[in-house]
Amino acid sequence: MNISKQHNIISLGERKEITSILDSGKKIKTKFGLIFLKRVNKDSVTKVAVLLKKSCGSAVKRNYIKRIIRHFIKDQITLFNGYNRVVFLYNYKKEINYNSLKNEYINALKKI
Repeated sequence: MNISKQHNIISLGERKEITSILDSGKKIKTKFGLIFLKRVNKDSVTKVAVLLKKSCGSAVKRNYIKRIIRHFIKDQITLFNGYNRVVFLYNYKKEINYNSLKNEYINALKKI
């Protein structure tokens, strides 16, 4: 599935690739969970995965969270320069909104 045709961002769906990113990728801790970044030289397409546990809430809430993370990725694609594999492990159980998520992720990604 294309997250954004404009920026050439695709969903990351292969289990082997996700586990390799989780094992050897750069880890960033945030209030909402972890972000893993990895550079793969063989591919110029950015691939993204958003992983949530069922304990984060109902299906409606989980889909809302995935939607706002995808929107953040499309808006802030320049923060991921140098990395073309990104995995978001989200495990925050309280209510959130786009602005709080955006501010937390921007501050965390600017530190790298």
